[in-house]
Amino acid sequence: MQLDATRSRERFGGECVGGTLGSILESIADLALRQTSFRRVVVSVYEPPLTPTGEPSRVVAYAARGLVPEEEAVLRRFVERGGTVTASRFPPPYRIGSSYYIPATAAVEEVSPLVRSRRRFIVPGGWHQDDLLLTPLEFKGQILGAISVDDPRDGSRPAPATLHALAELARLAVASLRSAGKSRRFDPDQSLFRVLAEHCMAGFLVTEGDRLSYVNGRVVDLFGYSREELLALCPWWQLIHPDERAAVLKPRGELQRAGVRARGVRKDASTVWLLVRTYPLQCLDRQAHLVDLLDISEQVQTEALLREKAMHDPLTGLLNRHYFDETIFTELKRSQRYKRSFTLLLTDLRGFKRVNDQLGHARGDDVLRSIAQLIRQTLRESDWVVRYGGDEFLIVLPETAGPVDAVVQRLRTAVELWNRQHLPEVPLTIDVGWATWDPNQPSTIRELIEAADAMMYADKRR
Repeated sequence: MQLDATRSRERFGGECVGGTLGSILESIADLALRQTSFRRVVVSVYEPPLTPTGEPSRVVAYAARGLVPEEEAVLRRFVERGGTVTASRFPPPYRIGSSYYIPATAAVEEVSPLVRSRRRFIVPGGWHQDDLLLTPLEFKGQILGAISVDDPRDGSRPAPATLHALAELARLAVASLRSAGKSRRFDPDQSLFRVLAEHCMAGFLVTEGDRLSYVNGRVVDLFGYSREELLALCPWWQLIHPDERAAVLKPRGELQRAGVRARGVRKDASTVWLLVRTYPLQCLDRQAHLVDLLDISEQVQTEALLREKAMHDPLTGLLNRHYFDETIFTELKRSQRYKRSFTLLLTDLRGFKRVNDQLGHARGDDVLRSIAQLIRQTLRESDWVVRYGGDEFLIVLPETAGPVDAVVQRLRTAVELWNRQHLPEVPLTIDVGWATWDPNQPSTIRELIEAADAMMYADKRR
C-alpha cells in the first residue's frame, strides 16, 4: 500500500480549506471502491507537488478505505512525522497508461509498500503482497498526489478497464483539487461538478436548506425532471419517498452522513432505489451538503428475488419451513400485543406413498404441486400455507380461534373431489390436526406443533 492514512488532514497549499479538501478525497476514495475491484483505496495529496527533478514532498492530506486499525496507525505515524515521497516512486519503465504498476519482482530502489497486501486468496501469476498500483494526480508536469489501490477481490493483476477507471478518477481529483486550491470554498460553477456531470456514474446534487443549488446530468436522468425543474423544487426532499425521508433527513431537515437506502420518486411517480450518501460543504459563503445518489435498483431487485427463492419451496411454490421458522415468532408477538388468537394446522396426505410407488416420483411431484395449489385456493389470502416437509403442509390461520371444523372439512372435501377427478386409481385424503394459541392460556410454538401433530395422528388412527 502506498504512503497514505485513513483520515484527511484538511490542509492544502499550506492553508486550511475547511471541509472541502477532506470531502474531495473521501469522495474519490468511495468512487474508487465502487468502480474498481479493489478492497483498499488511499488517496493522498503532496506539498509541494512532485516534479521529476524536485525535492521530496510531504503527504499533507489523505483519505482511505478498507484499512484495519493497525494499518491506519502505521500510516498515520508516517504522515504525522513528516514522511516524504519522491518522484522515484513513479518509475517510468513501469508506467501503464496513466498508472504505474510495480510488481514485487521489480525491486525498484526506494519503492516498496508501507503496508503489505491482505489478499484472502492467491491466483497464480496474480497480485503479490508487495505489488504497487499507483495512479498519479498529474497536472502540467507536476504530481499533486496519488490514488493507491490494493487487495483486488479476484486476486488478479489490473485489467485495462480498471486502469481506465483509475485514470478517470485521477482527472476528477485533479479538477477538484484545483477548484479547492483556487477558491478555498466550494463553487458548483467550477470544474469539479462539470467533471462529475460528464464522467461519474452516480448522481450528485448540492443542497442549501430546502432547495437545490446544483444537480448533475445523472440526477436529471434518474428522476426525469429537467435541470430547471429540479432547481425549482421546494423542498428538494420531494425526490425522496415519504417512507424513507426519516432515514435520510434528521428532525430539523439536516442530512444523515451515513449511507442509507431510500426510494427516489421520479417525475412520473415511479420509484428508483438509491444509496444516499452526504458530505458537508462550504458552498461559497453558505453551508451546504453534497448528496451522492447511486442507483441500486437492480441490486435491490436481485436481493428481493434471492429472498423470495430462499423463503419458497421450489417444487410447490408455497412458503417453506425456513420462512415459517423466521416469521412465526412475529405472528406470535403480534397476537400477544393485541390479545388475539391464531390457529395452526398440520396436515399430510394419506395414501401419497402409493402414488410414488405405483406411478413414480415424477407423478408424485405433479400431485404435490396440484394439492399445494388446491390448499392455497381453499384458504383466505391472509392464511399461510407452508410445505413443512415431504407431503406435510403446515397452515397458519391468523386471528382465528378453534374449533376450525369448517376449515378442516373444506380441505378434506376439496382434496377428495380432486382425487376423484384426477387420480381415481390411488385413493387420497388429507389428515389434519390443529392447535390454537390462546392469549389467556399462552403456549410456545413448539407446544402448538406438538399438539397439532398429536391430533393429526389421532385422526389417522380413527
